[in-house]
Amino acid sequence: MTRIDGRIASVAQSPEDGTIRSVTLEDGREIAGDFFIDCSGFRGLLIEQTLKAGYTDWSRWLPCDRAVALPCASDAPKRAYTQAVALEAGWRFRIPLQHRIGNGYVYSSAFLDADNAETRLRGLLEGEALKEANHLRFLAGHGTRNWAANCVSVGLASGFIEPLESTSIYLIQAAITKLTELWPAHARDAPAARAFNRQMDLQYERIRDFIILHYQATQRDDSPLWRAVRETPPPDSLAERIALFREKGVVQDYREGLFQHPSWIAVLLGQHVTPARAHPLVAAEDPVRLRAGLQRMRDAIRRAADSLPTQDAYIARYCAAEAV
Repeated sequence: MTRIDGRIASVAQSPEDGTIRSVTLEDGREIAGDFFIDCSGFRGLLIEQTLKAGYTDWSRWLPCDRAVALPCASDAPKRAYTQAVALEAGWRFRIPLQHRIGNGYVYSSAFLDADNAETRLRGLLEGEALKEANHLRFLAGHGTRNWAANCVSVGLASGFIEPLESTSIYLIQAAITKLTELWPAHARDAPAARAFNRQMDLQYERIRDFIILHYQATQRDDSPLWRAVRETPPPDSLAERIALFREKGVVQDYREGLFQHPSWIAVLLGQHVTPARAHPLVAAEDPVRLRAGLQRMRDAIRRAADSLPTQDAYIARYCAAEAV
């Protein structure tokens, strides 16, 4: 394997079938190939700018399309979790690290501009800002075809769903796994492309539905953004999942997808989506026995949690690092 660094200046396609034949770098070198993997980020240099594979826009359900990030100093005891807190035009993240706190405001540009978003975030910092604010733009959605002709897109070139559940690395791994399973037999392997696109569509759509659920099920109505997302009808696939849960507590199962039963239940119940009745199989159980079983689970969890060291103590013992 040979690693070649360079910036692509142009792309050459076959006049017969439109497949990518080669890329030419800014220094004039031409790199030919039979198959290409587009990892060019939001630009989609090969999959979209060259092959015009298309992009499916989900911003009507996921209107947040901007973010501002700003790390700050902190001497407070570290929390062992990341926080996502709703704000007027989106949500704020707080990520405690060993020597700083990562902060950000993910918001909708339809309801807030960049300057006011940065001002709002700075007002929430717990310590001195350590860098200049980093402003980002994105569009929630994914490539209509992640495999087109002799090119597969991976990472941001294939799509992006806002970072409420930080799914980008998972989607990269999923694409790599599917590509390995379906590795093309020749430059234009149409059956493999169809299978890859179908499976990646499922991955993206199921993550999309889970993220939309956070907005769709909210009871917050104190600002235009939150009223808008509550009033927007969800995709049919999500509407069906919510209806099943509301009826009798069923979380529809699937194999292809990141978020499984515990995640769906946590958000549904956490957002006060409650079943109208017990599932018939649960209703047939002895309630005394069920309560006793649940209490044993609570006790076991409490004992395990109480036996653990604090976050600061764990870091000091196992993974302390110098400030960078």
